[in-house]
Amino acid sequence: MIIKLDDLEQIRQKHLDKTIVLTSGTFDLLHNGHLNYLNKVSSHGDIVVVLLSGDKRVKARKGVKRPIINENDRARMLDSLKIVDYVFIDPSKSEPDQIDHIYKEILAKLKPDHYVTDGPDPRFYNIIDRSKFVILDRMNPEPSTTSIINRILELGN
Repeated sequence: MIIKLDDLEQIRQKHLDKTIVLTSGTFDLLHNGHLNYLNKVSSHGDIVVVLLSGDKRVKARKGVKRPIINENDRARMLDSLKIVDYVFIDPSKSEPDQIDHIYKEILAKLKPDHYVTDGPDPRFYNIIDRSKFVILDRMNPEPSTTSIINRILELGN
């Protein structure tokens, strides 16, 4: 189900007896590496909530040519997966002081039992109880959106 920031408290209330896992990412050009990652994430709880990086955040992190797929379509793709229960698009803007506030609000409303990531996500690393922070090992060789884009470009030459 695609939700908004304001829906997070209702998710926690609806699933009081369940383990809620929060994760985040871009999930551009959905591929097997994403599915493997989300399966690992889901092994840490009953309910998987994905914080999807919005288009502005992706452009800032990965360059002006990204994302390939817009945030609404990426949210719809994630929502169609059986292993994802809820998806919401990152509501943060570029201002650093606002970013901290929003991620603290996300944690306060959802109260996830775990935040699962494949690296020390700076958005949550310093504001979540470390006992709730789970860092997964990256599988190699795992496809990435960047490697897929590069392969497509190679095929065009």
